[in-house]
Amino acid sequence: MIKQNLPKCFVATLGSALLFVGSAIAGDKCLIIDDKNPAKCCLENPTWCDIFDKSTLYKNEENCLIQKVQLVGRYHGQYHSSSLEHSSGQSLGANYWEHRRFRVGTKIQFLNDFTFFNNWNIGDNNDSGARLTGGDFFGSVYEMYIGWKPSGTDNDLWVKVGKQKQKITREWSTSSKQLLTFERSHITNEVAATIAWGAEAGFTAFNIDHAFGIWLGGYDMDGLDQRGENFPGFDSRAGASYRASYGLTDATDIFFDYLYTNNSDGTQRPRGNDDADALSDYNHVLAFGTESTWDLGHCGRQFGLVTDVIYGIDREASTGNNNFGGNNNRLAGDDTFGLVFLPHVDLTERLQLVGKYAYASDSRLHRPQRAVATTNATARPNLEDVHTLYIGLNYRICGDNLKLMAGYEYLTADLYQGAGAGDLGSLSGDTWMLGLRTYF
Repeated sequence: MIKQNLPKCFVATLGSALLFVGSAIAGDKCLIIDDKNPAKCCLENPTWCDIFDKSTLYKNEENCLIQKVQLVGRYHGQYHSSSLEHSSGQSLGANYWEHRRFRVGTKIQFLNDFTFFNNWNIGDNNDSGARLTGGDFFGSVYEMYIGWKPSGTDNDLWVKVGKQKQKITREWSTSSKQLLTFERSHITNEVAATIAWGAEAGFTAFNIDHAFGIWLGGYDMDGLDQRGENFPGFDSRAGASYRASYGLTDATDIFFDYLYTNNSDGTQRPRGNDDADALSDYNHVLAFGTESTWDLGHCGRQFGLVTDVIYGIDREASTGNNNFGGNNNRLAGDDTFGLVFLPHVDLTERLQLVGKYAYASDSRLHRPQRAVATTNATARPNLEDVHTLYIGLNYRICGDNLKLMAGYEYLTADLYQGAGAGDLGSLSGDTWMLGLRTYF
C-alpha cells in the first residue's frame, strides 16, 4: 500500500531541488537565451578536459597487426544517507561513503576488424569500511571479450565472444558511465543477469537491429579473488537472449529484449555444478522499452524520456528477512512485473535535471536501500508493490567523463507474505546521495 505522504514527499523534494537549481545557476547566461545571438550562450569544456582524450597509448592505422591500444577505466564514488522505517515504528539507518566502482583495463584494435577488450575490478586488500572493491588489486574480471566487425559490409554485422553484459532492459543496457541516476531501479536489478561468459552476434535487417546471444549459466571462481566471477563455468546450465531495436521516429527508438535462463521454472540454479550464478533469477525476462530525445534548440540541450515495461517469469526461491513476525521467504515459481518512467532535461549545457518513477510487483530489497540491511547485519527482505521516486541533478564538468551527482530517492513497499504468514507490514525510506563519476 502506498503511504499517504508519498506525493507530498516527492513534491516537497522537487520544490527544494528546483530552488537549489535556481540559486546554483543564478546568472548563468545559458539559462536565459539571447534570441538575437543564441550562439553566445554556448560554453566550451575547460581545456583540461582534454586529458580524457589522452588515454590512447599507441595508434598507427598503417600497422597491419595492431592499429590502436587504449587505456580504459572508471571510478565512481558516492555518499549515502539512507533510512528504512517499518510500519510498526522500527527504523534502521546507514550513512557511508562507497567506492561504487573502480575498474581499469585496455582496448586493443588489431587486424583492422578485431577488438580485444578487458576491464578489471580493482581492490586494495582492505577489509575495512573504507576499502575500494576489497580483495586483490586485480580482484576479478568484469569484462573480457574479442569483438569482430568486418569492414565494408552493409548490414552492420558484428560478433562478440567472451565475458560481457547481456543488454536487457533500458537501464541495464546503459553503461554505468552514462547512467542518469545513482542506481538502477528495483525491477531492473531484480531481473538482470550479471556479466556472463558467452557469445553474441548482431546485424541489421529491414531497418531493425537484431542481436542473438548464448550464455553460460555459471562461473568457475578458482584462482584470483574468490569474491569475483572470473572464469567461464563449463559445468553449468545455459541461457539465450534476443534483442531488437527500431527507429520509430527521428526522436524515438523502440526496443524489445528477451532473456532465457535454464532454471527449470525456477526450481534449479543456472550455475549447475559451478561456483556462482551468472544469469537471471528468472526463467524468462521480457522488456518493452523506448528512448526519446527532443532538441530544445539551444546549445545542444535536450529533453529526454526513457520508458520500460518489464516482465519476469518463474523466479528462483529467495530467502527473505523473517524478523518481522512471520515467513518472508519466497518459493520458486513467482513472477514479477514492473515499469520505469525516466524523464530528463538539460537546464543548462552542464546542469541536468533527472526524475524517475519505478514500480515492481515483487522484488528483493535492492540498491540503494539494501545498504541499510547490509550495514545493520540483517537479511534483505522480499518485497511486493515496490514504488520508488527519484529526483536528482547532474553537473557535467567534462560531459560524462567527469560529473558531480546529487539525488534523493523515496521508497515504499509491502513486505512479502510467505507461506502461512499474515500481514507483515510495510517499509518506507529516504535515501540522499552525493557522488563523483569519471571515466576515460
